[in-house]
Amino acid sequence: MLPDALTHPVLGPLLRYWNEKRGAERIMPERKDIDPLEMGARLLPHLLLCDLFERGNRVRFRVVGTNIVRRWGFEPTAKYLDEDLGPYFATLGELHNACFAERAPIYSVSAFHWGVNRELEAHHLLLPLTKGGFEPAIALAAIAFRSDEVFPPQIRNLNGVARFEERYRSIVDLPEEIERRAGLVGRNVA
Repeated sequence: MLPDALTHPVLGPLLRYWNEKRGAERIMPERKDIDPLEMGARLLPHLLLCDLFERGNRVRFRVVGTNIVRRWGFEPTAKYLDEDLGPYFATLGELHNACFAERAPIYSVSAFHWGVNRELEAHHLLLPLTKGGFEPAIALAAIAFRSDEVFPPQIRNLNGVARFEERYRSIVDLPEEIERRAGLVGRNVA
């Protein structure tokens, strides 16, 4: 079964919040529509707010939640995404680029493997925001990590030691899009 961002315990509430702020008429909400306090304290440690420059090819971390800082092993706030930090951060750059290009939510699952059956899994949800125009200017993102390890290594320590893989990536189908497509199935368009 494929992963589903809507049912994820951390990412699902953020996706529903973003979709509510987007409304029925817009493809994405504006930054001014988003209020971290409305999201609740449970989501804040998992959030990223990133500026998208050069059509999504350059990313600057504006806000980085405490769980992400702890898991990454460094404080990236106000810094640019440096893809030279390893394959995980290169993939994170690709996700931001896809969020800009698709103008839609992007969901991804990746994992680090090391030792004997040791794993750290990362679930990403990137949501485009505009500053009033038609192109995304900011990505609102959340990352939730999972591991059977009590204290898994930080990602900065896994580079060069662990094997990294992206397991899954997709544009998220929002509930009304699924319903709209279901209504089109079997219709005669001739």
